[in-house]
Amino acid sequence: MKSKFDAQHIPLLNKLGYGCGAMADNLIMCAFASMVLPVYNIVLHIDPVILGWAMAIPRIFDAITDPIMGNISDNTRTRWGRRRPYILAGAVACAIILPFLWLSPFKSDWGVFGWLAVLGTLYFTAYTVFIIPYQALGFEMTTDYDERTRLLAWPNYVGMTTSFLLPWLPRMIEYKGFDGPVNGAFWVSIGVGLIVLFGGSMPAIFGREIARAEEQVKTHFLDAIKQAVQNRAFLIVAASNVIVLTGLAAFVNLSLYVNIYIIYGGLAPDAARAAGLAMVGIGGTLYALISYVSVMIAVWLSTRIGKKATAQILLGVTAIGVGSLWFTLRPELPYLQLVSTFIIGLGLQGTWMTFFTMIGDVCEEDELKTGLRREGIFSSIGGFSRKMSVAVAAVLGGVTLKWVGFDAAVAETAGLTDAVSLNLKIAYVAGQAAVVVGGLVLIWFYPITRKRAMETQRLLKERRGVLLND
Repeated sequence: MKSKFDAQHIPLLNKLGYGCGAMADNLIMCAFASMVLPVYNIVLHIDPVILGWAMAIPRIFDAITDPIMGNISDNTRTRWGRRRPYILAGAVACAIILPFLWLSPFKSDWGVFGWLAVLGTLYFTAYTVFIIPYQALGFEMTTDYDERTRLLAWPNYVGMTTSFLLPWLPRMIEYKGFDGPVNGAFWVSIGVGLIVLFGGSMPAIFGREIARAEEQVKTHFLDAIKQAVQNRAFLIVAASNVIVLTGLAAFVNLSLYVNIYIIYGGLAPDAARAAGLAMVGIGGTLYALISYVSVMIAVWLSTRIGKKATAQILLGVTAIGVGSLWFTLRPELPYLQLVSTFIIGLGLQGTWMTFFTMIGDVCEEDELKTGLRREGIFSSIGGFSRKMSVAVAAVLGGVTLKWVGFDAAVAETAGLTDAVSLNLKIAYVAGQAAVVVGGLVLIWFYPITRKRAMETQRLLKERRGVLLND
């Protein structure tokens, strides 16, 4: 049978099916993080530093298992391919575990810590089983420089639909019919799980794997890791991604506290919480809407000026948006902050997509050097670095709340002092600005230009032609 390895065009149905997997990805990764603080800190008053560690430990274990899963996926041989069985199994497991994260039988700080640490580890292990093969599948569905960009835009187009839901989850769990936010988190998670099941099954059905990769020799785990981390281009794009993600993951969640206690701090506690949660939801919805434009801009720019220049432009836009928060976070004009949200959304989502497509080009150069398709190991090491950054961010976020002087019990009855409010705003704005600028500086050194990537693909096509003729 002739290999589909050199196919340059992916049918729309396959693109759409692959893109649906991002619905599961977004919900699995973000639903947990978006509800932990509203349920366990704001409502149950669990220490934020302890919660930070409870969130970090599963992500650390998750990160460690990523390279293992990547190598397993690269070396798997089944009638359904290397990736798709894992994609489906991981999505199913995550959908089952998520609701139970909110049913802790313990009320003490350390009891809740143990519950979240254990169940969270199981949950994010299942996430690894899903996400590493899913990302690797996207890298190998086409070898064309521009078609890969167009393909990897689809997880953003389709997956961003869940971004309209995610910012409203903290508000939804407070629906009075749920009889409390804890029960609300349980029932909302069941609904989230159903979407995860649907989204996770689509790439398993419609994803297309490269037939020739099935025939290559298996690689040893340590050898695969060693060769991957020696790739300079990969290290640069991964490090830039990590720097930006760590800071944003650590400081963006502070928007919940900024809105409840600064923007709406003059209201009664219940009213302030409802208004603050609603504002976070509105901001998230706006971000989701403008993110579609960001992805389209990224695709347009990338296919004309290359991925490196595109990432630099979009990171610059993001930095402007983050910096403007210092001037738009004003209690007398609560909706003014949406101007900053618009600018950030215009740059950030396209940046994430461009970073992701860069890894595909790294895989091409690796194949030219080694003769192997190893999307799984590159995806997993990238996943490892991103998840470690999220783990660090979880701890950093809790430590930051302590540093600014925030106390949930005191804030509920007496509000915030002027000093705590100022420290909170500084941490929220300056923290994000610093990491975005850091990522922008680092990506300057990324070596794969459009010209270099096209030459790599030309050489690979010549090699594949010889192999097929043999």
